[in-house]
Amino acid sequence: MKPPEDVPLAAVRRGEILESVHRGRLVVADAAGEVLRFAGDPDGYVCLRSAAKPIQALPTVFTGAAGAYALTGEELAVTCASHGGEPRHVAAVRSILKKAGLSERHLRCGGHPPLHAPSARDLFRSGGEPSAVHDNCSGKHAGMLLACVHNGWDVGSYRSPDHPLQRLVLRTVARCCGAKPEEVRIGVDGCGVPVFALPLRGLAAGFARLATGNGLPEDLAEAAARVRAAMRAHPFMVAGTGRLDTEVMRAADLISKGGAEGVLAVGSPEGWGLAVKVSDGAGRAAGPAAAAALAEMGVKLPRTGALSPGITNRSGEVVGALEILF
Repeated sequence: MKPPEDVPLAAVRRGEILESVHRGRLVVADAAGEVLRFAGDPDGYVCLRSAAKPIQALPTVFTGAAGAYALTGEELAVTCASHGGEPRHVAAVRSILKKAGLSERHLRCGGHPPLHAPSARDLFRSGGEPSAVHDNCSGKHAGMLLACVHNGWDVGSYRSPDHPLQRLVLRTVARCCGAKPEEVRIGVDGCGVPVFALPLRGLAAGFARLATGNGLPEDLAEAAARVRAAMRAHPFMVAGTGRLDTEVMRAADLISKGGAEGVLAVGSPEGWGLAVKVSDGAGRAAGPAAAAALAEMGVKLPRTGALSPGITNRSGEVVGALEILF
């Protein structure tokens, strides 16, 4: 399959030396699917990866599970998260499982040390070992398990593409992103659940719909309102200390969710969504590229932390910069 056409998005300069160029694609679309701005091919397919998590969380709300088990805003936000495994994240995931009458052994997301380095150090120093609850996708999986318990679906096979929940998630992702279910390509994500591939413009339009409810049927619009309210009220739970999505949502009235391999999606209450895919999968280029496009849309983000284009050495000295090329 021929790769979608991409363009240079960002370059890394070390002093005066051009060291790396990151190519990719970027699109801004409204809730009707109209493309407002693009660089590269807006219709090329992209694996949504974790950028899909807020949409994957919608069935937990509109099937009634979130209400029946009285999920808090923090708990709902962590179902949308690629969290850092910090104590608040882990506590929220465990609370969801407890409400569902389940335990950590029901999580089938694998496991890894907390992405938040201080939390990982604390875990090891205390004699603990990483488990599934520390996996950055454990919130998504806990929310899916809660929906299964509420709807009487088997919890052991919840990751299977043929499971009632995953078929519902597929239809939900397709509906939100303006596609037919048969147009969605399916693979397996790093945490074992289905991963979806759609045109990049569909992801942008999906986040425009998620951010506003525009273009969605009533049940999805109501669920989207609850999900975005949880993300906006609790941005820390969606990512964590020093992480891109948390910083974006703290700085502006947006919803933001990144994914592996250089994917990032942002939605605005003004009725548009932004989606970025860096072709080489470099996450360091996705945030600055999105920030530059957001500036063109009138949204100014601080150039600090995860949004900083600075290249530093191990002593913390600035030795280069990441420049936007489009």
